Formats: sequence, C-alpha cells, structure tokens
Amino acid sequence: MRVSIQVESDHDGVDGADLLRWLRKDPIAAQTQFSIPSADEGRGEMGVPDTVQAVLESAVGLGSLLVAVAAWRDARRQNRAGNTAAVVRVRTGSGTVEITGDDPSEVSRLVQALTTGRPGVGGDASAE
Repeated sequence: MRVSIQVESDHDGVDGADLLRWLRKDPIAAQTQFSIPSADEGRGEMGVPDTVQAVLESAVGLGSLLVAVAAWRDARRQNRAGNTAAVVRVRTGSGTVEITGDDPSEVSRLVQALTTGRPGVGGDASAE
C-alpha cells in the first residue's frame, strides 16, 4: 500500500524533513520504506520537502505509521510557541485523512477510513 504524508508548514519544509527524520528513528515505523517525491511529483499545493511517501504491507503497518506520525505531531506541538500543531494529511488510494490527535480510537478510525475508503466514526477522520 502506497501512502503519502503531507505536512502543511510555514517553515519552508522544515516540518516535512523533521517528520522523515522522526519516522526513520521510530523503532516500529523504521521498518517502513520511506522516500521523498522527486521535484516533478511534488508540484502542487505543497512543496516536495513537505511530503513523505511510504510503502506498507498491511493495515497493521498503516496503524503503526499513523501512531508514529501522531506522536511526532504532538511532540512538535509541545515544542512550538502558541502550542499549535502542524496539519498532517495522510493519503492512500482509498482516501485522505487529517491527523488531529494521538488518541488510539482516532488512529483506529483513521486506519478504517484509509483501508475502506469510508470515513470513520466521529468528526476527526474525513476521507476525501
């Protein structure tokens, strides 16, 4: 399963690069193959450094990846002035969700939305 993780950043790509470093150091997510899209693939609403691509073998791997991304997002929020968190969108062939927290039930809803193409229960997961 191919996954694209996009980070909206006001720091010219610092967040995307920081996320990639975090994921490569995470003991579970480090088992995933990560890449940065080429300049041609990265055109559009976000710059290339703000997008991380991953290749996963299962929904379990997707769940682990989402937990790692949510932990990164929470750590960044705690270290930022104003206590704001980066906007992170995760896209698969089945849809797109936005990570808004690190609650296990939210991660479960996000995995459901991305593997079935249907939004999860509640307002936190929105498949496009």
